[in-house]
Amino acid sequence: MKYIGKTGFSFLLSIGLFTAGASAQAEQINLRAGSGHPVGLLSYTETAHKFFVPELKKRIEENTGHSVRVMELHAGQIAKVTEVLEATRDGLLDIGFISMIFEPSELLAHNFPLFLPFGSPDAKTASEAARATYDAHPELAEAFEKKYNQKLLGISCLSNYGLGTNFQWENFSDLQGHKIAGAGVNLDWIKGATPVASNLNEAYQSIQTGVYQGYISTSSWWTTFKLNEVAKHFTKIDFGAMPVNSVTINLKTWNRLPADVQQILKEVARDYEDATAEVCAANDRNGLQKAQDAGVTVNEISPEARVAWAEALKDFPNRMAQEVNRQGMPGTAIMKTYISELEKRGYEFPYAYQID
Repeated sequence: MKYIGKTGFSFLLSIGLFTAGASAQAEQINLRAGSGHPVGLLSYTETAHKFFVPELKKRIEENTGHSVRVMELHAGQIAKVTEVLEATRDGLLDIGFISMIFEPSELLAHNFPLFLPFGSPDAKTASEAARATYDAHPELAEAFEKKYNQKLLGISCLSNYGLGTNFQWENFSDLQGHKIAGAGVNLDWIKGATPVASNLNEAYQSIQTGVYQGYISTSSWWTTFKLNEVAKHFTKIDFGAMPVNSVTINLKTWNRLPADVQQILKEVARDYEDATAEVCAANDRNGLQKAQDAGVTVNEISPEARVAWAEALKDFPNRMAQEVNRQGMPGTAIMKTYISELEKRGYEFPYAYQID
């Protein structure tokens, strides 16, 4: 029960049978769904709350003889952002919305979009390419069942990444001597700066108190997490939209569900991928303007600087592919597939990464 403290444990006890999971025998199906992030601040939790849960309930109740009650437990009520995978494995959550960027060891292979910085900034393109990659490499989905007692239902994106700071800069060489935070693997994108592993839930205080001076972020997060109050600079870099979230269901819960409900869950999860991509794209379009309106100085690096930065990272994608290979997953093939799927959709990387 490492995922929840005394308060959370008492809360689970107090709701008793309601959280006992799903039953194929009962007319009412009870499910617990949650994530480590707050609702509405990130695209994947926004669509979890506004699309996935109500659409699941609607479709099940319109098309089957079952009723559904979903208890949403976001913002770390059951598990922190680093614990959702385990909480879903252990049945504390029936459905987990996992930010896989916080699982750089357990889900290393699934973080493949992060190994290719300067990917497509378009969330729809990136999401479609990632879905095609998962379909081409069933090992990615199978890993959830074989190792973590859960079934992968869908994947979803994060919006196009840039960099917010409390200081002005122009070239990535200017980042030397500064501490820059990120969620994990994406810290390798920063050249010259001192990387600090962190998360958005603690970014405001950490920047305010000088723990670090910047955060690898989408433009929309800069205002939703009020980081504009402590850091007045945001740079559009186009590191790319990153499909590195997943929605999974505990296998015990899954196996108890009627077949028609299982099918609806699959369909809703795939539609959730598209819905999240739309929100990511809208957030990317609107985020820079909102940051400017909130008093942030917004800059954009030049195409030439983008090419130079991508070339400076030329060894990173292949290094990560080899690391995934060493873990027994086809890292080389996965990353080549993702590159190919992006290119099929018309995207050109600023630098042609070579994967051995």
